[in-house]
Amino acid sequence: MGTTLKDLATHLGISAAAVSMALNGKPGVSDQTRDEVRRAADELGYRPNRTGQALRLNRTNTIGVYFPSTVMEYSLYFAEIMRGVVAGLADTELSPLLLPSAGETGNVRDFPDVDGVVVVEPHADDLGMFELLRSDRPTVCIDPPPASAAPPWGIVEADAPAATVDSLSHIVARGAARPGLLSIESVSEWSRTIDASYRDWCRARGIAPAVIAITARQSNEEILELLERELAAEPPCDGLFVSGDAVAPRIAGLLRTIGRAPEDGFPLVSGVDSTMMEFHTPPITAIDLNPYGYGMHAARMMATLLEEASRPAEPRVEKLPAPLVVRGT
Repeated sequence: MGTTLKDLATHLGISAAAVSMALNGKPGVSDQTRDEVRRAADELGYRPNRTGQALRLNRTNTIGVYFPSTVMEYSLYFAEIMRGVVAGLADTELSPLLLPSAGETGNVRDFPDVDGVVVVEPHADDLGMFELLRSDRPTVCIDPPPASAAPPWGIVEADAPAATVDSLSHIVARGAARPGLLSIESVSEWSRTIDASYRDWCRARGIAPAVIAITARQSNEEILELLERELAAEPPCDGLFVSGDAVAPRIAGLLRTIGRAPEDGFPLVSGVDSTMMEFHTPPITAIDLNPYGYGMHAARMMATLLEEASRPAEPRVEKLPAPLVVRGT
């Protein structure tokens, strides 16, 4: 059996209450006593009873992680976020807990009790996300929620407007005059911000936007028809910024079937980087959103907000860089 709080008190010749106040940073003991208690705790190998502490503080020491319903379609990206959350909580007493999706029902009443929730990529059609943000528990969003949702305590996001401009500038530098935007969804603020940034960029240059909206489940034949329509327009779309995750390799293959292969001079940029982009032939230029970093920063922000114990007047915002990784396309 390890050293207990009572053992420490006996060793130091002071009350157990004084030892508890010293270890928990509470007033009522001198700085000298506090230092002596902490030194003795280290020497004797004292480890606090975290379960007991959590009960006294009405805490569970768990952080819920809520993903959108598309988690299975983009499992690699979201898995990296989860890995980052785990790493971000590693030096705390907090443990992550994966929450079920309630996107269609909004029923979060039976969710496990947690101290806070990290909401990953809030989608405007996810009813569960709205309920979680409406609650009193601390919330940190990875990417901003829609304006119609209650504000979270904190937001971790990428600089999507800058990343969009960097991508379009790269496509133009590769010879395109009318780059297009291919998007796979319009329910995340990330996608909406990219769409708005793209249209602003086109407007500033007097270029007619070429927006191709597809879905993950759409057939190759349907996507080809949309691509060919824009590529045959006047002036033609002669480069593509693909804003969805894991979509660019599929689009590259379809472009080859109509004689517009990226390796033959048709510029292509992926809005989300991954090993899939790195090892594609040719390697695809992509935005490094660093999902692992997303998760880590969100977890650390949550730990900080829990220590402060009160909702900030305005959501705390941390904007992470999203550099363009230039490769073969």
